[in-house]
Amino acid sequence: MGYINNYGYNRKKMEIEFTKIAAICREDGVSEENIEAIHRQMLDDLNNERRFYRHTQPYDGMRFTDGDEVDEGRSPLLDKFGERLSVQQAEICEWGKMAWIDDIDTPEIAVWLKSLKEDDIFMLTLLVADGMKQREVAKVLEKHDSAISRKMKRLRESLTKVLPEALKNRLGI
Repeated sequence: MGYINNYGYNRKKMEIEFTKIAAICREDGVSEENIEAIHRQMLDDLNNERRFYRHTQPYDGMRFTDGDEVDEGRSPLLDKFGERLSVQQAEICEWGKMAWIDDIDTPEIAVWLKSLKEDDIFMLTLLVADGMKQREVAKVLEKHDSAISRKMKRLRESLTKVLPEALKNRLGI
């Protein structure tokens, strides 16, 4: 609240600071037009700060007079703007399980991954993101090791078809 009441004092401090900056700029050969732009910017910053303090409602939990303990949930701002200040929390399962797919920066591989069935992507996620062995994946998916092995061979062959030649050469495929 003191900032609003002391605008004249803060403006005087800003003008003194600007005088020092202007002197340095003039020594360095900065044009008067640019020096004036600096002054306008400093004045805009001062006025924006003043505007912020004038129009921002402070939250002081100690102002509640009903004798209850201080509680942030009792803020008048939350009553008035609660819906605009709230967001829907994403489910944790939405966060990271398949995030490794977004990190693929080779377009051909990214397109290939997006063309796969959900089961195949889940299996690859278990292998890539969770670092499971093929035998562990078979247990999780309740399939035989040989079925997982055949599926992996099929996926490798389809991936080899879409890989760029430079990447095939680098990998020795």
